[in-house]
Amino acid sequence: MKKQLKEVYLAETKDPGKWDDYVAKLEAASLETKRQELLKKMINLPAPGFTLRDMAGKEVTLASLKGKTVVVDFWATWCGPCIASFPGMKLAVEKYKDDKEVKFVFIDTWETGGKDDVTKKVGSFIEKNAYPFHVLMDLDSKVVESFDVEGIPTKFVIDPNSKIRFRSVGFGGSADGLVNELALMIEMARGSTAGTPAKKAF
Repeated sequence: MKKQLKEVYLAETKDPGKWDDYVAKLEAASLETKRQELLKKMINLPAPGFTLRDMAGKEVTLASLKGKTVVVDFWATWCGPCIASFPGMKLAVEKYKDDKEVKFVFIDTWETGGKDDVTKKVGSFIEKNAYPFHVLMDLDSKVVESFDVEGIPTKFVIDPNSKIRFRSVGFGGSADGLVNELALMIEMARGSTAGTPAKKAF
């Protein structure tokens, strides 16, 4: 789409030197529009605490992540939209890999089978696809219930004060779109104030 726009722009203006400024203004306007849309969806609810084990058996608590902006992604190996979103989530994780103030956790839930089988299946899936994800196992589905999740994938962006600021359900189909939206949510969440009135997400 951007390539086509550039072709049309150059055909009309015949001035390649102005293209970068033109597209930068368009992108800035688009970003501000998206920011205003997200501002309307921003919420301010206490995040339910959890204690889960990761694939290495290490215990991870939400309390241990206080002070960081946390992206929580609920998913399952059988969930098509979850899997479809993972290339975009991989890009998002890589975008923030050097930012110590941002943490991603991928909570596997709603799997069928015994606990050992589920853990092996999830580990095999992550390893096969070489995803750099910190996966936590919600083997009894209690954490997904505490977050009042009705369908997956559902993502939450939690601010440094352990307040849920955004809830995002489903996958729109664009990896770049997902990364850009998450980046905006993260920046807005870590710049948010605890005094913002609570709003419903839908």
